[in-house]
Amino acid sequence: MEIPGYKIQHRVGQGGMATVYLATQESLNRSVVLKILDVNGPLASETLIERFLSEGRIVATLNHPCIITIYDIGIANDSLYISMEYIEGGDLKTRMELPITPDDTLDYIAKIGSGLDAAHKMGVVHRDIKPGNIMFRDPDTPLITDFGIAKQTDAIDNDLTATGLFLGSPNYVSPEQADGIEIDGRADIYSLGCMFYEMLTGKKPYAAATVFDVIIQHKQAPVPVFEEGLEEFQPLLNKMMAKNRDQRFEDAATMVESINKLQRKRKSSPTIIDFDTAGVIPPDRAEQKSTQILNILLLLLMTSGGIFGTLQYAESRMNDDSSRLDKVPTTFVMPETIPSANVADDVSDPARAHVKMSEDVLQALHWLGKKSLEEYRLTQPSEDNAYYYFSRLLEADPTDKVATAGLLNIADRYAYLAERSVLDGDHDKAHAYIMIGRKFNPNHETLIKLNKLNLDVGEKSFMEKLKIFFTGD
Repeated sequence: MEIPGYKIQHRVGQGGMATVYLATQESLNRSVVLKILDVNGPLASETLIERFLSEGRIVATLNHPCIITIYDIGIANDSLYISMEYIEGGDLKTRMELPITPDDTLDYIAKIGSGLDAAHKMGVVHRDIKPGNIMFRDPDTPLITDFGIAKQTDAIDNDLTATGLFLGSPNYVSPEQADGIEIDGRADIYSLGCMFYEMLTGKKPYAAATVFDVIIQHKQAPVPVFEEGLEEFQPLLNKMMAKNRDQRFEDAATMVESINKLQRKRKSSPTIIDFDTAGVIPPDRAEQKSTQILNILLLLLMTSGGIFGTLQYAESRMNDDSSRLDKVPTTFVMPETIPSANVADDVSDPARAHVKMSEDVLQALHWLGKKSLEEYRLTQPSEDNAYYYFSRLLEADPTDKVATAGLLNIADRYAYLAERSVLDGDHDKAHAYIMIGRKFNPNHETLIKLNKLNLDVGEKSFMEKLKIFFTGD
């Protein structure tokens, strides 16, 4: 495959419409993505060729920081190609494999909504808004990509077949798009509402045994209701996912303003507690919540004079297999060949060299890191643990928020293991877990308090230790 002016590096992926390659634009020596359609290939058709060219023309007319940039459209030999910016930050689908806080969720959908507003004002409806079509230029800048089935609202719609099939993704499709009727920008708002729900809960709005049944639910089922702790987001979701599009936000700009208003309200409220997509408090709030739980528990122990309820506490705290937790090693030697777990000092270091990794490798490392956390493979076995996988990710991108949060979550898990050990009376094990946890987060409030509580075990009574814990004296 040769495209004049470009040096193709390797294939990135194969889509339903074209093949995607990583390439270098030789005149500017910059990395680009080439989307190439073989006009004589088995997938080519007049409709597909027109749709391919339409994508290039549509995106080229859009100029917004949250919409991918098109550099060039051309033809070489028997191939049509679109040259666009190369994005290294991965997609939202991958990022959602680990918790996203409500504040980050609001920030993302506001920025995506702003990009949609720009597209809609140019008469363009995306029609396939979903996590896999949202890329990240940097950790805080989501980009709308893949306008392959986008439609200009003044164009004739030939996308419905005789059997009534539609173009789009069933998990995020609006009722009117599923019905095959004329659509406008409010269809994209509905799809973004589906993503909003999924980012906050970790679940898609509707689930069923077949694609057909999922589509029926999009058309007929009520707007999903958030669980306890996320109620403040329900009015926004209702306006985004209303079945009757006349009851949705009238346009994306109005939706973004509503999101911004909610963001301002949350910033002005001192009582907000952020929950991640699985209902777990994210790293920046986890220390505070863990300390509150520990304080309450110790107060109950002091007033009751015993340690009854220890097992119930352990079960309710993490709902994990005790036998597995008991086997978590109490030793850990910090390797020198992978990044330090001291995120605040290490990740922001501009001198640290980046290690180039393919998108497939990055996605695999994210998944393996999350899985290792869930299974409490925190620092061992060697090269198959959460620390190893998240550190590899930080070698590739020191600003990777998912990896940074993963390292902080390791500290949270060691805090939990230390709490269990203190309550079980195994102070040596508790001390070991505390020391390891503080390697990842030296300022972890729960670990610091646990360390005070665990000091001088043989010299002080339980009541004296509680006094130290609460007063610091």
